[in-house]
Parts: sequence; structure tokens; C-alpha cells
Amino acid sequence: MNQATAMTEQVLNGILIPPCPATLTSIMREAKRPTAEMSKLAQLISQDAGVVGPLLKLANSPFIGLRSKVTSVLQAVSVLGIQSTLNLVQNIALRQSLSDGSQSFEKFWERSSLTATVAEKVAAEFPNISKDDAYIAALFHDCGIPVLMIKFPEYRDAVMALTKQGKLICDVENEIFSTSHAIVGNMLTRSWMLPAHVCKSILYHHDQSIFSSASENIGEEIRDLIAIIHMAECITDEHLNVREKEWPQFEQHVLKHVDISKQEFSELKGDILAYLNGE
Repeated sequence: MNQATAMTEQVLNGILIPPCPATLTSIMREAKRPTAEMSKLAQLISQDAGVVGPLLKLANSPFIGLRSKVTSVLQAVSVLGIQSTLNLVQNIALRQSLSDGSQSFEKFWERSSLTATVAEKVAAEFPNISKDDAYIAALFHDCGIPVLMIKFPEYRDAVMALTKQGKLICDVENEIFSTSHAIVGNMLTRSWMLPAHVCKSILYHHDQSIFSSASENIGEEIRDLIAIIHMAECITDEHLNVREKEWPQFEQHVLKHVDISKQEFSELKGDILAYLNGE
């Protein structure tokens, strides 16, 4: 084992990955049953007061787009469906497990939730890509960042300073902390028992080479999710009026992979931005 590898292992061994909350574990187990029942799912959710309020708030948010307000967990599950309810509960659990109540964490999770919503909308345009997988992959794709922020108090300032100079975030993280948020995010999602292809999409989402023919060990569904993540981030960045970070480097690879032109993506982006703006 070389020194760099030993240092990386030492760092990873010292990082605390929050366990999957017991409520979420029970809900995931029920949701995956072939005969899953909405009433049973609602009962499990209702046992956790910390989930009920945020779930109803998310279910009634403009981005979900329900026609009428839901006032109970059972009503939310009935209207949203089992998988969409599970997506929202995972959103809540992730935010609660990785937050210190500060404004920077709140902004991070607001952006992650928005990116997940956009990813679901983008995936809806591609029949072979699961909207639910797209939502979860986009929601969790940067979850390693708050883990590193909690572990290393200097993380935010150090990474921001160097990425502003044009350096890639994973390169900066590896240089300073001997690991990256992609690796840590993969560890967390595997620990939380998310689907293997979702976990791998998080591990490789900053790696342009996965779109090359040489990456034959990377399945198409992993490439699909990474493409959706980058399209969703591009749209989210424009909506929030922030600088696009990696889209210029990934644009050609992504559009070629999903087989659409720049004009077609521009039209799709315009439609989703109009939706986000309530138009």
C-alpha cells in the first residue's frame, strides 16, 4: 500500500457516515414489498413526528404541483403514490441527518431538493430513464459535501477559494483532504441501501471519462443518471442565477449520450425554467 492510499484509507476511516434512520429503513422495506400498502406506509411515517410535518410541507409545495392541499399523511401517500412518497421521505431524512441548522446547510439542501425536482422533470422526457432514480440520484449526488463540512470545519472556505480559481472540486478535495465528496457520497448511499446504479452514478458524476467507449464496465443506466444530474444542475444554476460550474465540460458528452441537440436541450431547459417560475 503506497502512502497516498494509506492516507486516503485513514481519512475515510475517520469520517462518520450517519446511519440510515430507523423510520426510513422501515418505510423503504415496506415500499419495496410487491404488496406494499399505502395505509401501512402512512402508519410507519406517522410514527415519526419529525417526518410528518416536513412531508406535508413538501407535498404541498409548488414544485410538487398537487391540485389540492393535503392535510394528512394517508392523503399525501394516496395522492403522491408510494414511490414519490418514499422520495420525499428520503429527502427529509437526508436533510435531517446532515445539517447543523446553519444558513449554509439550509441553502445547500434547498438547492439539492430543487435539483432533484428538476432531474425528475428532465428524466420524464426520456422514456428509458426512471424518474424516481433520477430524483434520488440528483438529491444525493452531492451528499458527501455536508459530511466533509462536518468532518473538516475548514472545508467550505478552502474549497471555495480554490474552485473560484478554476480548479475542479474533486481535485481540490483530494489535494487537501485525501478524498472527495463523490467517494464519501457513494459510501453514504451504499450504507443507506440505495440501488447500486444510483450509488455508482454518485461515485462517477464528476468523471467525464465515463462517457467514453473505454468505460465499458459502466452500465448505461449509470451514464443515464449522470447525464440527467448534469442537465438538472445546468437548469438549476440558471434558475438560481449562479455560474454554471461543470456544464461547459460535460455538455458535449451529455447531449451526445442522450441523443439531443443543443437546441432541443435549450427548449427543454426553457420549459422547465418556465415551470419553476410558475409560468
